[in-house]
Amino acid sequence: MSSFVADVEALKTMRDGFRHYARKHLYTFLEYCDRNYQREWFHTLIADKCEEVYEGKIKRLMIFVPPQHGKSEIVSRRFPAWALGRNPKLKIVGSSYSTDLARNFCRAIQRTIDDRDYAVLFPDTRINNSNVRTDATRGWVRNADMFETVGKGGFYKAVGVSGSLTGTPVDIAIIDDPVKDALEAYSRTYRERVWDWYLNVLLTRLHNDSRQILIMTRWHVDDLAGRILEREGDKWDLVSFPAICESDKEAHRKPGEALWESRHSLERLRGIEARSPRTFASLYQQRPAIEGGNIIQRSWFNYVPLADFERIRDNSPIDYYVDTAYTDNAANDPTGVIGTCSIGNDLYIVCAEKVRMKFPDLIRFLPGYVREHGYTDSSTIRIEPKANGLSVIDQLREGTGLNVTKTPTPRESKETRLNVASPFVESGRVYLVAGAWNESFIEEICAFPSFPHDEYPDLLCYSVDNHLKKSNRVNRRNLTKLAKKLY
Repeated sequence: MSSFVADVEALKTMRDGFRHYARKHLYTFLEYCDRNYQREWFHTLIADKCEEVYEGKIKRLMIFVPPQHGKSEIVSRRFPAWALGRNPKLKIVGSSYSTDLARNFCRAIQRTIDDRDYAVLFPDTRINNSNVRTDATRGWVRNADMFETVGKGGFYKAVGVSGSLTGTPVDIAIIDDPVKDALEAYSRTYRERVWDWYLNVLLTRLHNDSRQILIMTRWHVDDLAGRILEREGDKWDLVSFPAICESDKEAHRKPGEALWESRHSLERLRGIEARSPRTFASLYQQRPAIEGGNIIQRSWFNYVPLADFERIRDNSPIDYYVDTAYTDNAANDPTGVIGTCSIGNDLYIVCAEKVRMKFPDLIRFLPGYVREHGYTDSSTIRIEPKANGLSVIDQLREGTGLNVTKTPTPRESKETRLNVASPFVESGRVYLVAGAWNESFIEEICAFPSFPHDEYPDLLCYSVDNHLKKSNRVNRRNLTKLAKKLY
């Protein structure tokens, strides 16, 4: 009997210890809610980071995780329930790309709080009975969009991106996948809508002690995470988990190993990568631009020192291509300029520049820029005659004496045109004259179409097209001369 009593006491001690740690730590709470939960090392790390958000040690947290790796289960379903258990006065907002998904998270949190085991763990945190939408006398709301903690003043509210939060103070804001799919991710209109909602709706509901968690898979470098990181990346804690390890600095796995082998094996991941490298790089590796490039690969470009270029250039003219957008608004597209030189069968890119200027400033800038970078009487300045371009063409022709010409307006999309130009680049016939502009040019070309701006891809297509036409004209002249000699 004494042995039995000792065993019972031991089990009670274990149970009490389990509950103690479930109250204190989110990663234990995951197993408390689901005894069959398979917690991996990265789940523990995510849970630990969420704990730091709750404690106020982290104010802004981004978590990038591949699809179907358990991020929403931790952050959007269990964390709000655990946090409200610790502090039923918290005001939490959960948002996603659709109202329906946000509501699903809200219902999942309610089911967790309804569980009897939760009541044992957190007896002070209660919500209305599931059959009652609103208490007529006390007003404790409970529905698919929102629930309140009875008598404590806390709540959880679900809202879709672009939904209203008027009158809603927020202690913790959770954004879980603000983008549904590639169609939305590649739509500039949709990206602007998400950004406007974040700036003008969500941020206006925060206070000094508010905390934010953004979890998502990366589709596009200009997605919500990309814009935030570009503007205030130093203020955010970032946790990123590529599906396949690419660094020897990870503590829990080696390069080439899968993040969750038992559920998403390396073989399966490689199969997904083979079917769509671009999608795999974005969604699974958290790299919207494929390492090396999307349509154009980084390794395809050659480099030449300026002195060597000047030596082989001889008298070959430099042509300039301009994609105009006269504005000084940092949110709008800049004006792009590149200078190129055709030497034999190869194309040399001499310079590249992006500027944001209003019309008068742009007209003053362009003549000085091209002359500084090798413009001669044999050079041309080629500008597409779209709305802004027509005015620039007319003004430069009238006021500068530069050889300005119109580039034909393309009928195909930029992506189609870059795919057409890519074999020319892949063959190693494009050289970059070494300069400080090289990296920004390469980055934009190789990231296209996952880059917020696309002036350089557009200009590269113009220059390759004109170079090929010029080469064909030269070849035809040479053939004509040869024919005359022979016959």
